[in-house]
Amino acid sequence: MSVDSAPTQRAFATGLGNLPYPLLADFHPKGHVSQLFGIYNEERGVTMRAVIIIDKEGVIRFKKVYTQGLPNPSEILEELDRL
Repeated sequence: MSVDSAPTQRAFATGLGNLPYPLLADFHPKGHVSQLFGIYNEERGVTMRAVIIIDKEGVIRFKKVYTQGLPNPSEILEELDRL
């Protein structure tokens, strides 16, 4: 999810080798969904880098905002294994 438009996200996904999952364009109203998840940076007008894992029932099982660096894939896989 980002506040970028759908065409911008498609280009991003293609540049990464065609991501196998959908991206949410939180473009208009800008940042609305990001705000609901508590990951919208009002000052910069962008979505913060975060990983949110939502189970099949729609319950948030994991949420972590990254202010520096990238998410640790091992940490995310461990959380997925717990589902």
